[in-house]
Amino acid sequence: MSTGRVPKTTDPLRKPTLDGTVAEPSAIAWCAWHEAYSNTARPVRDSSGARLFACLSCRQAYDLTPIADQP
Repeated sequence: MSTGRVPKTTDPLRKPTLDGTVAEPSAIAWCAWHEAYSNTARPVRDSSGARLFACLSCRQAYDLTPIADQP
């Protein structure tokens, strides 16, 4: 059901919500493991060292660590 209000934000990468808050930026990327688009995909390294995207469920299933979280 629509309230008729149009949320506004000055940052085009952030998605506005109807309650006036701004959600975290999100992006959609191709998960190389289950071969479909996902909004939870993050870059990881596979066994050969290549940088690919993996979604949250594939990272958990295959024990993959996002590149940003690696020491």
